[in-house]
Amino acid sequence: MGVQNLSGRTGSIAEKLAMDLKGHIDREESLALPLLGILRDLVNGKLTNASARQASSIYVKFEKEYPGMLHGHKELYRMLERLKKVGAEEGHLTAVRFAESLEKHSQEEEEVLYPAALLAGRIAAKQVKAKS
Repeated sequence: MGVQNLSGRTGSIAEKLAMDLKGHIDREESLALPLLGILRDLVNGKLTNASARQASSIYVKFEKEYPGMLHGHKELYRMLERLKKVGAEEGHLTAVRFAESLEKHSQEEEEVLYPAALLAGRIAAKQVKAKS
């Protein structure tokens, strides 16, 4: 059972959180994840020109979306704090643990994954520029 199916205010908050997360996750999957996917080839010096061009294009989009995605995390943290508080009040410890895990994941995105994706995209863009 997902946390959005819990009873009371906890379930309502979790349901709203799930709806709000959908767009955010879609942006991550279309922008950050493809750039993270080229890291191995970058490290091994095997990034093809075609992959570099594609990554460069994604990088330009991600760079524009990045501030908004970070702002989305601030909104997410507020919702997660509320979910933890209400979940604890209503005895839904699963919701509290879920919120804590999602907070940790979001922090990892901000500190490691997003910067790594941006760096990968920047390197790919430089490769494209050097080959033109």
